[in-house]
Amino acid sequence: MNAFLEIGCEHLPSRFVKPALAQMETLAKTLLEEKRISYQKVHAFGTFRRLCLMIEDLSEKSADVQKEVKGPPAKLLKDAQGNFTPQSAGFAQKNGIKPEKLSVKETDKGPFIFARLHIQGEKTVKLLPEIFTHLITHMEFAKNMVWEASGLKWGRPIRSLIGLYGTKIVPFEVAGVKSNRFTYPITSFGRKPIRVEKADEDYYVELLKSQPQPILVLPEERREALLRTVMAEAKARGYHADLDPALVEETVFFTEHPVAVCGDFDLKFLTLPKELITTVFKTQLKMFPVVDGRNEIQPYFIAVRDGVSANQNEVRDGFKKVMSARLSDAVFFYENDKKESLDHFKNKLAERTFVEGLGNLLQKSDRTRELAMWLCDRLQQTDIKDSVTYAAGYAYADLATSVVYEFPELQGYMGGRYAALEGHPQEGEAMAQFYWPLSSNSDLPETLTGAVVSLAGKVDTLAGNFLIGQIPTGSEDPFALRRQAFGAVRILLEKGLQVSVKELLQKAFALYEGKDAQQAEAELENFFFQRLALLLEQRGHAAGTLAAVNAWNEMPLCDVETLVGVLEKERGGAHFNAAAEAAKRVCNILKKAEAAPQTVQEKLLQLPAEKALFHAVQKAHQALAALPQQAGQEAFYKQTLEILAGFAAPLAQFFTDVMVNAEDPSVRANRLALLSQVKKLLTQGLADISQL
Repeated sequence: MNAFLEIGCEHLPSRFVKPALAQMETLAKTLLEEKRISYQKVHAFGTFRRLCLMIEDLSEKSADVQKEVKGPPAKLLKDAQGNFTPQSAGFAQKNGIKPEKLSVKETDKGPFIFARLHIQGEKTVKLLPEIFTHLITHMEFAKNMVWEASGLKWGRPIRSLIGLYGTKIVPFEVAGVKSNRFTYPITSFGRKPIRVEKADEDYYVELLKSQPQPILVLPEERREALLRTVMAEAKARGYHADLDPALVEETVFFTEHPVAVCGDFDLKFLTLPKELITTVFKTQLKMFPVVDGRNEIQPYFIAVRDGVSANQNEVRDGFKKVMSARLSDAVFFYENDKKESLDHFKNKLAERTFVEGLGNLLQKSDRTRELAMWLCDRLQQTDIKDSVTYAAGYAYADLATSVVYEFPELQGYMGGRYAALEGHPQEGEAMAQFYWPLSSNSDLPETLTGAVVSLAGKVDTLAGNFLIGQIPTGSEDPFALRRQAFGAVRILLEKGLQVSVKELLQKAFALYEGKDAQQAEAELENFFFQRLALLLEQRGHAAGTLAAVNAWNEMPLCDVETLVGVLEKERGGAHFNAAAEAAKRVCNILKKAEAAPQTVQEKLLQLPAEKALFHAVQKAHQALAALPQQAGQEAFYKQTLEILAGFAAPLAQFFTDVMVNAEDPSVRANRLALLSQVKKLLTQGLADISQL
């Protein structure tokens, strides 16, 4: 038999709906498992007005279970006369069995008394009220409301509840609302309710579709309907819609029956920058722009209303009025900004605080420029230094503009636009991409100038925040430092910039004059390490390999990835694996042993195996010194690791033939010194192979 739950609520923000549905599925599965109720399928679906959960083919009762309960020590089972002690008798009574049913079992802490219990299952119908209540009251939202006496915190006030088991109502109450079998139409809770007869997904979906105002309760059906109606409106005008995935997703979850409405707007608005128009459309108005085959914006908009009605012209006129007002505002702000220079806006940054304790945005702008110029010199890219200096110097200027004040999403882009208007199109392109990547997987700045400037801005932000102890913890990251660090790591790695994290951070912290940065620098290095480890995993490398790389922070990250790749390839070889295992053994021996001398005395070497190992160490030093120092080249790393893998055989023979802890103290110390030199070779070079 199926069970069905519907939570009818006031309008949830669209961003709340998908996470809420995921929670419902997870909580339901957890609760059913805890109650030992078997089921075939759990499926959550719904809209911003109604969150639904269908559980298919539940067992009629929870499973019986055999359980063993540990009691007192076995010596307390019976007294000297063979009678059950008060302790064992009390233990039996507590668990509802006779003392004769007790048994004794051996444990790792000795013998103990055990009670073996048979717990009968309960009928599912009796457990569902508790399950539904617990599920609803334990859902979490980004922001909550409290609206009634019980004090329940929830995303929006709950106004109706359906609980069904087959055709029967599951009785329960949450926040003063009692369960029944009625849901409500698309318009409001005050209209005639819709009676739901049974817990059946197909029946429920079709029931809501059949209403005078059809409700598409399945998100996938709403998505199909949305795309179909939006594309049809655009096609009717000879164009196509800009179907931004984020806007499509948002629209799916703020409608129950999406219907597209297309209108036109005044051609004068097309003089605005494209990104400004699309931001007004997508962010403020939740409308889809209409574009031609070259992706140029056309003078049409496609809005989406919820539900079907005959008064589409009135709806269109309403959307047009709002859209024209917003675009008129955008024109005013844009034309106002163009009256001033970027220098004007840059100077206004002195009036704006960067972060409390880190000065103003003009000071941050100057630090970013200095760091970007240093990067040009360090990377030997002097040909782009002038462009980098300009772009970095004005990168934050648009934060003082009217357009960015009204549309923060356009920071960077508008600065680039104004730079182009002042005769700096190349620098403007770098400025437009200053904040890239905007997410973990989005595009990096396209040009080297853009990459250098973006990197400088991110690293300065990170250094400053770490200096004042503003470090992300748990889920708290108000300045999006994780994203910025991940972006910085991506730029360093994917752009192949030949600069190490260590020297980059040292320069960044040095620009904060007069501040002790030692601890902050170490913390930020570790922060970068965590982001790098995550990125390498995403790029197909094994988790944990990076930990074996020594001095990763002193190498360009592209070289680090090359070394990680070589380590993973070599790890498959028998000799390398044997050397890695031997390295672990050496580390364990030295960890437990007394401090070893640093120098091996060859005259104290007695056995052929220890002499052979000594000569292997010498040969390895000579071979490593003879390698061409071409850091970053796969061949160099491979040859280095092949030399280290050569220790597998002499180390194996050493451990077979040689007693490290010899009775003679001088011989023992000499053998420990030999192992200490082996350890240095195997753990302190390019990589610590004992960690592989």
